[in-house]
Amino acid sequence: MDICRQLYDIAGVDTLVILTPSNTRYLSGYSSTNCQIILTKRNSYFLTDMRYYLEAKELLGKRFEVLCQDIRESDTLIEGSRIGIECDISYGQYKTISQVAGDNLIDITPSVSMLRDIKSAFEIECIKKAQSVTELAYKEALKIIKEGISEVELAAYIEYIMKRYGCQIAFDSITAFGDHTASPHAHPNQRKLKSGDFITMDIGAKYEGYCSDMTRTVGYGQISTKQADIYNCVLKAQALAIGGLKAGMTGKEGDAIARQYFKECQLDKYFTHSLGHGVGIDIHEGVSLSPKEDRVLQPNMIVTVEPGLYIDGEFGVRIEDMVQITQDNVIDLTNIDKQLTIL
Repeated sequence: MDICRQLYDIAGVDTLVILTPSNTRYLSGYSSTNCQIILTKRNSYFLTDMRYYLEAKELLGKRFEVLCQDIRESDTLIEGSRIGIECDISYGQYKTISQVAGDNLIDITPSVSMLRDIKSAFEIECIKKAQSVTELAYKEALKIIKEGISEVELAAYIEYIMKRYGCQIAFDSITAFGDHTASPHAHPNQRKLKSGDFITMDIGAKYEGYCSDMTRTVGYGQISTKQADIYNCVLKAQALAIGGLKAGMTGKEGDAIARQYFKECQLDKYFTHSLGHGVGIDIHEGVSLSPKEDRVLQPNMIVTVEPGLYIDGEFGVRIEDMVQITQDNVIDLTNIDKQLTIL
């Protein structure tokens, strides 16, 4: 069954109005800066403007009635009184829909999430392709790392490789050196690499609209025993988590695997974020692995497993893989060695 029809049946409303870019991409497979989808019992409408109309009609014409018009001109397309909308639209979009469709608006975000959380075979293959290019970019980056290179230079080179091999970037690359690695989401700057630094590379490509996400921490030159010990502790925490995840457990239970190990090592105060998050069209979507997540992991969800320890003023270590949840365990979609690398 077409994914739009599946969503319509699950949502249980008369008309659905879909505005968020990741959801319109999910339902249509097409991205633009101006598109809206309206679903009724019998019709699927794709609204855009003249910049995209001809291309959208060629690509989507068999599945949608493609219209060159704005949502504000589309009251005649809306049927019934129960109108489904997403909860994460802007206030301006909410006002517009209210004016067009009335005030009986129903949040259908859980219905969209129910579909998007479980990845199809096609989606998994796109994520795998994105990950393969991410790994290629990482391997190429290792070849150019030398003393004096800056964080922004390294990030730019990684992103160049991804685009060279047919992908976009899934998010702005995080490349950090030295004590800057103690900031989990450091913004790359002109900091220069020197001997004894840890290097964090949190990077991801996007292929056919689907993201990958991977982090590796490597050493440059002579690193300390403390750095090596912390690295191996993070590596152990990740191995325990990957080995323990399975369908049926909550995100909270998954997070606790690594968090408990860090607590046993008396290092849990340095683990300052959640263990992982869902990945798909958005780099963060769906069920997370966090202390507050009560939702349950299901087969064919894709989540990251990224424990980290961050010692302010010294260094940080994060190791991140993407995994596919199965009934009894996980499939690791990341194929890059994780033993401590010293350049």
